[in-house]
Amino acid sequence: MMIRRTRQEIVLSMLEGCSGIGTNKTNLMYKSGLNYDSFLRYLNHLMDLGLISFSEGKYRLTGEGMKTMDKLRKFKELKKNMQKMMDDIADV
Repeated sequence: MMIRRTRQEIVLSMLEGCSGIGTNKTNLMYKSGLNYDSFLRYLNHLMDLGLISFSEGKYRLTGEGMKTMDKLRKFKELKKNMQKMMDDIADV
């Protein structure tokens, strides 16, 4: 069964893929789990927003990219906690 990911989940996977020392395009595409056309659309969008930069042959997070990645991680955790709460009260 294929699980659809939200836009936020895809962006988070791409930002996480660029964190640390950076990565090349092929590795980032595999980490994102997208086909090539979708990957390029997301990559170009994130670069246009200034969240990812390209230098010395590697894609890296910008300062703004790091802030956005942290916010998306917090959002993911809140969403998970909210789902758990909803599951806990489902029988009420």
